[in-house]
Amino acid sequence: MTLHRTLTATAAAAFAMAMALPASAEIPDMTLQMAHVYNPGNIWHDTAERYAAAIKERTGGKVTVNIAPGGTTGNWQESIEALQIGTNDIVLESIGTLDRYDPLPGIEAFPYLVRDLDHFKKVYYGPIGGELFDAIEAATGFKIIGAGYRGGRKLSANRKVVSLDDLKGLKLRVPPLKMYRRTWELLGASPVPMPSTEIYTGLQQGVIDGQENPFEVIWTFKFYEHQPYVMETNHVVGAMTFIFDANRFNSLPSELQQILIEEGEKAMLWGTEQMLAREDQYRADLRGAGIEIVEPDVEAFRAAVAPIKEDFPELADWVEKINSVE
Repeated sequence: MTLHRTLTATAAAAFAMAMALPASAEIPDMTLQMAHVYNPGNIWHDTAERYAAAIKERTGGKVTVNIAPGGTTGNWQESIEALQIGTNDIVLESIGTLDRYDPLPGIEAFPYLVRDLDHFKKVYYGPIGGELFDAIEAATGFKIIGAGYRGGRKLSANRKVVSLDDLKGLKLRVPPLKMYRRTWELLGASPVPMPSTEIYTGLQQGVIDGQENPFEVIWTFKFYEHQPYVMETNHVVGAMTFIFDANRFNSLPSELQQILIEEGEKAMLWGTEQMLAREDQYRADLRGAGIEIVEPDVEAFRAAVAPIKEDFPELADWVEKINSVE
């Protein structure tokens, strides 16, 4: 599998011709159910809508995608489980959410592994990205399509955090995933695994002192209403993706499979472009809402999490591969 993110003139012409052709009789009329936890107006909901519209157009209206946003059919764990029983066909989430099924997808959340936007593109949009996606499918039974840049994850909290000492005793919500929990244990916080749909209430009621997510999540989910500080830790540069049950995906007509791959990759590229266009605005919006943006001692953070590689020896080869991408 390869991930092509930039169309050459020849490929673009071929794509235009394909768009002009009528949908193949091979594709039956069907409805696919997509679920995610993001609200309308969020970049990733817009990305889902763009994907759905492209699928409908490419199939001549034969395939409709119904989108259940905002966790209306369950949190992301429940949504992914529903892929296996067939009540969901597509889930939009980060790659690392699959580490419940095998350690390999957790590589997406390996702290300070993906260095910056340029490194993100070279990893996920280059040959190694295709190899990684194939390996994740083989290990978990889930097919993933596309990689959308989320921006670096930041720490938001009810206290200012500059040094590692400032993290001591901080009750920090983390995704219920091994990689995140161990990362913040090494940093000295007290991680509290919690579904994303419970974060706002947890902050409001003081059950947790902080959480960590990209700017767009902090802003669009209004976590800043209960968090006066946002620290630019940038501990993970994460990737969103479209997740399918591999067996279900492989049972679909081959032409439809190709459309789902092509349009999924394009939609995630579009999501990446939107994030890049809005990331600075989110920062400005948070400042405008009275939030103090803090530059912590990132080098100390990086050094503190370095031993995490010993907790995940099965990822060593992939860590080396990704580190070697220049």
